[in-house]
Amino acid sequence: MKKIVPAPYIDQTERWVNGCESISSVMLLQAVGISIDPDTFIARDLPHAPYWEQDGRLYGPDPWQVYPGDPHDHTGYGCYAPCIVKALNSALEHEGAADRFEVVDESGKTAAQLCGYLDAGMPVVFWATLDFQPVPEKRDHWLLADGTDFAWKCNEHCLLLVGYDEENYWFNDPWHDHGVCPQPKQLVEDCHAAQGMFAVTLRPKGEV
Repeated sequence: MKKIVPAPYIDQTERWVNGCESISSVMLLQAVGISIDPDTFIARDLPHAPYWEQDGRLYGPDPWQVYPGDPHDHTGYGCYAPCIVKALNSALEHEGAADRFEVVDESGKTAAQLCGYLDAGMPVVFWATLDFQPVPEKRDHWLLADGTDFAWKCNEHCLLLVGYDEENYWFNDPWHDHGVCPQPKQLVEDCHAAQGMFAVTLRPKGEV
């Protein structure tokens, strides 16, 4: 059995080189009929802030809450589910859809467990790795505002989970115009786990 949920496809590569979380979120919003473009989402809804130097040391935002740098260029890194939850809630509010949908943080669930959303016709913003490659041992580091060292897991990538069949999960992968593409189920689960098992989606209000 093959299940694919229709969702508009957006290529991040030219204009939003490090904006995979935002592009995947916009594809989700557009899939449920909310007309929003990536530039509006990034400028208005995504919490983001630059890095700064102080006493010769590099400081930056906490990716759990704020996107570090600019998603449009190589100063950007990425962010985790709580930041995207805030961004999606902002988008729903501004687009007049907060009465129709609620944002659901499903971090910690496997791709297999998330298929219930696909069965209900709802795609899922899904964290894995770039081209489903392993996470390197090397970490990029910066200091948070309170002086805590933050270690970033490289190869982080965000896609829109749109389907499954017997052997694969299917994604709208915004990187390098990959389009709608399959990936082997075990590889997907491994890469999802390696990047913290973050996942965010929408649920029509009134549903349990």
